[in-house]
Amino acid sequence: MTISRISSAAAAASSVTLGTHAAGDLLMAFSFNDGATTVPALPSGWINYATVSGSSTAYRLAYKIAASASETSGTWTSADGLIVVVYRGGTGYIVQPGFANGNSGTSTTLRYLAFAAANDREGAADRWFAGFAVMRNDTNAIETPPTNMSLAVGQVGTGWEMAWHDSNATLTSWPNTDVTVATSAFWRTGVIQLYEQDHQQTGGGSASARMVNIRGGADQ
Repeated sequence: MTISRISSAAAAASSVTLGTHAAGDLLMAFSFNDGATTVPALPSGWINYATVSGSSTAYRLAYKIAASASETSGTWTSADGLIVVVYRGGTGYIVQPGFANGNSGTSTTLRYLAFAAANDREGAADRWFAGFAVMRNDTNAIETPPTNMSLAVGQVGTGWEMAWHDSNATLTSWPNTDVTVATSAFWRTGVIQLYEQDHQQTGGGSASARMVNIRGGADQ
């Protein structure tokens, strides 16, 4: 059993052309609305994972288990930016998102909040961590990953940036981890656990809906 990142795609738009994927892959989407608190719309076929709104920003996380090698992003109405990252499990396994957390602030220090080991499953033999971030400044290089993560994809818009990182390897836990940027501006970060699940336990690759209440930060 092992998780791997297959591809990633990003656009300063409400839709994006997906990278390489196959049936059974996890498609993890991160949509962002800058300058407003309207949460981007959820396209048909995607499972809502979490939404956050406030301080002139809003984002939605969602996912789907690909049914084919020709999935589309759909349109995330109200999104200024969209990221979709593809993950694959080992033979007979799919990847699913577990618990997540969120943080926010206005400073030159972006903090990705900690997770203890095995928050939502027994053991941590095949678990990755993914970190995501947005910032209301387009010159701050939030594409710089936190220690023990690598950049999957970043996107710079007009007056904003967004990025997706992951551990690119199994980790048993995640500590509070800071990234310093040049200019203070409002930011949001989050950390998600990704884990493998036996394909047979999911009814042949389908996924049940999971809604995560992301907490953390002054206005969550």
